[in-house]
Amino acid sequence: MPLLIQLRRGAAALWTSVNPTLAAGEQAFETDSGRMKIGDGTTAWTSLNYTDVGVAGATGVTGVTGVTGPTGISGVTGVTGVTGVTGVTGPTGISGVTGVTGITGVTGVTGVTGPTGISGVTGITGITGVTGVTGVTGVTGVTGVTGVTGPEPSFGKIYVVGTVFI
Repeated sequence: MPLLIQLRRGAAALWTSVNPTLAAGEQAFETDSGRMKIGDGTTAWTSLNYTDVGVAGATGVTGVTGVTGPTGISGVTGVTGVTGVTGVTGPTGISGVTGVTGITGVTGVTGVTGPTGISGVTGITGITGVTGVTGVTGVTGVTGVTGVTGPEPSFGKIYVVGTVFI
């Protein structure tokens, strides 16, 4: 009996939605695109690269590259227009009325006068100086004898009789 080998197969949308991880060397085929992937045992379907199936045809000859044409002439820049005239500045508006000055508040109560501070210590009174020595009063002399009372004075000489002590 002949041996039949079949590959896992399904539409591309089914493979993408299921996103299986193929075993190492396991092959899977997209039935609608005709493309195939081979698993490595660790990478999910959407991250695996497609493999080429069948013999690739010969690569065609690359055509001749055309000559690049010259760059066209730049157009002339237009003239800048004239700047317009600046408009007239309008008049300054009227100043508003100054508001009424408020009433002056009541003067606060004068605080209590604090206590008088402590008087300083009175300094020491100096020493009274020595009183000078009172001089000795001399002895009062003896009063002399009263002389005789003479006659009433007249136009003449007055004679005093007696001894005078000095």
